[in-house]
Amino acid sequence: MDRHQSARRPPGATAALASPCSSRARAALAAAAAIPPASIAATPFTASSGAASCRFTAALPPAGRLEVAAELDSAPQAYYRLERQIVETGQNVIWEHQPESAYPVRVAHLGLDAAWFAGAGQLATTDGVRLVTVVVAAGPPRAGRRELIATRLARAYLGRLVEPRH
Repeated sequence: MDRHQSARRPPGATAALASPCSSRARAALAAAAAIPPASIAATPFTASSGAASCRFTAALPPAGRLEVAAELDSAPQAYYRLERQIVETGQNVIWEHQPESAYPVRVAHLGLDAAWFAGAGQLATTDGVRLVTVVVAAGPPRAGRRELIATRLARAYLGRLVEPRH
């Protein structure tokens, strides 16, 4: 099999994967943000790429707002597309003379690989079948909280890890 062909999940294995606005995803987001799941509104939508997605919104005490979008892209070669995104973002940091803080930061123990893109408030990871992208547009102001929220939500979408075939 060619190195660039996508990993395949056995028939029926995708049934256990969480949908974008699932109660499992809402519970993970609520736990990460320390708010009740019932306080989170979830609105499904289709991203411009055609990927199934969900927009989550909630009020954060005392006067903040939580705005998170999750995109579940099932197009082929999820792992290779994630790796390309990480490399190309790093190259753009160099070419555009951005500060070092703009580099993608690897997130350990999440999917086959994962990266936090701080400037975009975005986390991307994959289980080898789906490319999961979580964008935290608004959230707790404390350092590291947006990455934590994105990581916990992304974990709710990952299925069994399927290594890409070389």
